Amino acid sequence: MKNQNKCHNKIKKAGFFIFTFKLLIFNCFGIAPATATTGEPVLSVVHSQENQQQWAEITQRLQAINVNYCVIPIANVRSAADWGDRRVLFLPNVERLTPVQAIALQEWMGKGGNVIASGPVGSLSDPGVRQLMRSLLGGYWGFSLNQTQQIQPSKTQKNHQWTNQNGLFGQVHGGVLIPNNVTSQAAAVWNSPDNSAAVVTTERSTFLGWRWGTNTASAADLDSNWLKAALTRHTSRSSQRQNKIAGGSPACSTSVAAAPSSPIPIPTPHSPLPTPHSPLLLPTNSINSNKQYPGMFHPTPMHQLVVMKRSRFNKS
Repeated sequence: MKNQNKCHNKIKKAGFFIFTFKLLIFNCFGIAPATATTGEPVLSVVHSQENQQQWAEITQRLQAINVNYCVIPIANVRSAADWGDRRVLFLPNVERLTPVQAIALQEWMGKGGNVIASGPVGSLSDPGVRQLMRSLLGGYWGFSLNQTQQIQPSKTQKNHQWTNQNGLFGQVHGGVLIPNNVTSQAAAVWNSPDNSAAVVTTERSTFLGWRWGTNTASAADLDSNWLKAALTRHTSRSSQRQNKIAGGSPACSTSVAAAPSSPIPIPTPHSPLPTPHSPLLLPTNSINSNKQYPGMFHPTPMHQLVVMKRSRFNKS
């Protein structure tokens, strides 16, 4: 019995030593302990048409940080619930969002959601969507850099202790971010005379000024380190202890459906297309009135077009 107690005490001491050693390594090298892949997902990654060609590289980097994540096809997003119930959403190089999706994202963030974004997010969207994304992310993609530049800590790094880690600062081919909100700050800058912003943050967003997940823009290790640091920033705050976003969908897919190898054929209409001798059929009582169907195009009868053409010819 005494021998068993001695062995049990030795095992306890050995376990305590290993745990202390791990904490020491994390503190010395600035490495945040990653969530085990067997744990509950805390991250949702958005798949879109713009990052389809980069998806293999994006996936490799995601696996490198050793976290469990879900994949959200942006085409499936029609409401705030569709952004999921995980409290961190990652938009890697997503350049198109519809007005419905942008408004849903605003609602989702209002419930406690956090966003990590990279690249020219929303740059191909409608003007109203671009304006809303600027507000949500605290800035926007101004222009692309002509060549690679060094990312370096901002002068206000004391306000961004989460960037005080190894492996975050290196050569990257990205773009200049323009902060446009009094609550946004530059967490990292480009090594240029004007120290333009490379990473912009707000309380609930982290905006990376390069196309994350592409080998032509940045090294895989640098990408993984930035995502891991941003993820830790948004999940370790005392004010954000909630594990789920209220009303968010718990559905979690870990893969993306393969895109069709050939274009999807357009269905043939059952009715023949109109010809000059067969006028377009419009709803009843709508041809002579714009009140019932505002904004609808009303075709001019053929004989009127001929009269108009002749009158213009006579005038000339």
